[in-house]
Amino acid sequence: LRQYRLTEENRQLINTLSSKNQALVEMNRELEAKIHERTHELAEANSRLAQLAVTDGLTGLYNHRHLHERLALEVERSARNGLPLSLLMIDVDHFKHYNDHHGHPAGDDVLRTVARLLTEGRRANDMVARYGGEEFSVILVDTAKFTAAKLAERIRERVATHPFAFGGRQPSGHLSISVGVASFPDDAAEPEGLLKAADGALYAAKHAGRDCVVLAPSAQSDAPTTG
Repeated sequence: LRQYRLTEENRQLINTLSSKNQALVEMNRELEAKIHERTHELAEANSRLAQLAVTDGLTGLYNHRHLHERLALEVERSARNGLPLSLLMIDVDHFKHYNDHHGHPAGDDVLRTVARLLTEGRRANDMVARYGGEEFSVILVDTAKFTAAKLAERIRERVATHPFAFGGRQPSGHLSISVGVASFPDDAAEPEGLLKAADGALYAAKHAGRDCVVLAPSAQSDAPTTG
């Protein structure tokens, strides 16, 4: 009888331990699920933060900082593979006039619309960024200078023919952009030099009457200015 009681007690103990073990397994499974969920949420939050760090808040384009990082990578890749690379520097003409007469909210709408027009028809590997203020930049990978000039002219025309609010009240009769074009390796062998060459071409476009595309000086002796 005593042996039976011990056996019965052991059986009850085993059942109790088994139940507790099952409960621990369930708790562990729930804990692992929560950890997985939190890890996923943290990864998504980090991804959003990383995207915010390289994105312009107004237009949704890449920002000035990321442009410099990407341009350095693309120049290095082009040099390694012996391929051309072009950079467009773009400025919205008479933007201060527009802001002063129609207000900053309307000016912000213009910048967002220009950003959208710049990305229309963009190839997957190309990059559009807001350089700052009313200036934008476009990196055209594997693109020679005169091909880049043709693409720039299409962009200029797309903006010039868009029905912007109050566009007809601009000094030129419509809202427009000026574009400077420079290419690697024709105009510079490193990123900062390429930016300087494209910016110089943009400056020339502004002084040529705006609403035009100008190539960096090194190639202007070989081909006429577009615009």
